[in-house]
Amino acid sequence: MNNLNKNGDLKLPALFMMGGALFSMHFGASSMVWPMNWGKESGSSVLIAFAGAFITSLLLTLLAYIALSRGNGSYSKIANRVLGKKLGKFYTVLTIVILGPLYAIPRMSAAAWDSIVQAFGLNSQARLPLIIFTIIFYLVTYVFLISPGKTMDRISQILFPLLIIIVIIVVGKGLIDPISTPVAKSYEGSAFSYGFTNGYATAEILCALIFGVVILNSLKEKGVSEERMSKNIIRVGIIGIVLLTITHLCHMLIGASTGGTIDLTYTALYTAVSTKLLGKAGGILFSVALFFAALTTAIGMTSGCAEFFVDTTHGKIDYKRASISILVLSTIFGCMGLSSILEILGPILDGIYPAAIVLVIYYALVPNSQDKRRLKVCSYAMITALIFGAIDTIYAYGIKLNINLGILNKFYEALPLSSEKLAWFPWTMAVAIIGCLIIICKKEKIDDVVS
Repeated sequence: MNNLNKNGDLKLPALFMMGGALFSMHFGASSMVWPMNWGKESGSSVLIAFAGAFITSLLLTLLAYIALSRGNGSYSKIANRVLGKKLGKFYTVLTIVILGPLYAIPRMSAAAWDSIVQAFGLNSQARLPLIIFTIIFYLVTYVFLISPGKTMDRISQILFPLLIIIVIIVVGKGLIDPISTPVAKSYEGSAFSYGFTNGYATAEILCALIFGVVILNSLKEKGVSEERMSKNIIRVGIIGIVLLTITHLCHMLIGASTGGTIDLTYTALYTAVSTKLLGKAGGILFSVALFFAALTTAIGMTSGCAEFFVDTTHGKIDYKRASISILVLSTIFGCMGLSSILEILGPILDGIYPAAIVLVIYYALVPNSQDKRRLKVCSYAMITALIFGAIDTIYAYGIKLNINLGILNKFYEALPLSSEKLAWFPWTMAVAIIGCLIIICKKEKIDDVVS
């Protein structure tokens, strides 16, 4: 079947199916469960919180696809241009390992298991059933990964239709017949900052930087030429992120409509909401939906991470070996359970995320992004974000482990916006602005000499 029009772009049906597959990979367990929790905690301030979450978990995710297309390269290539080969490789490998087999991929199976435990009333302390389920989950994931170029086709043809039908049932019932009315937000500080920083939790920017390789392979498989690649990546990204925006908003509204009647969080909250809306069958339906959502994200992320290691090692590690290694590690960490994964590795994700935001904004919005002087400014800004992100991570672990870090604690707490987990932002902006001013001054001096 010819998927291209006369201009060499994807025809509308193929474009929609690929956009749907992209949505499915992003939707995952985190983008399904987290927004409802944000809505519950934000209550009557839900729309303000959504505005903050929209920036970090949705808008910047779309910009990540634009960045990849404008940067004419994979995640590792555009990072290496900015940070240099050594630091660029260190940062990208760190983010891929953390986002992939140590945190985000095992989080998928763990979240799916939590929902099954609650929906069917199983013993949450039993380890053997969790281990068996985790092994089966990643064996199924591997089946979808056998041919990397066909990964998105399998997702779009099999998993996307099932997922979207189940989500429509749960979301539709929740909006038409809300559980209660929203109450005041349950946290201190601004709802916008809450949404902005909690948008990190979904790790959507880093996911997009990884999924870009999966999309690229699928477009090549469908015959899209290099000249038309950027346009088609952006169009697929827009469709996927628009669908994701709709589901985020709907789930936050449903969470807000619980009105303080359900004292649960994350997977437990969603299961309870589904049960209240649709009865016992609703809890089971949610478990099925979450399983498919988690599976699609695990497939996309494993495929993208495997392609990354193939590219980084110049083919010394092949796709099959990389996929198996990632899934074995994911199985081991998935057996820890969701709460342990979030508790142990969450602060590291918060620390590496700001630098990814800088990288994405630079390549997506800055003109002449390949200019050496502009790349240098981006490099300084990324390094600044990394430094303050590292300080944020150390501070967070100090609090978790009840360790008094003395002067570091005082230094961090004195930083502007540290209470909002945005200490990196003003300093990174200052470095970027100073760098831009230096470029402008140097250009003016050169122009004066020439004239």
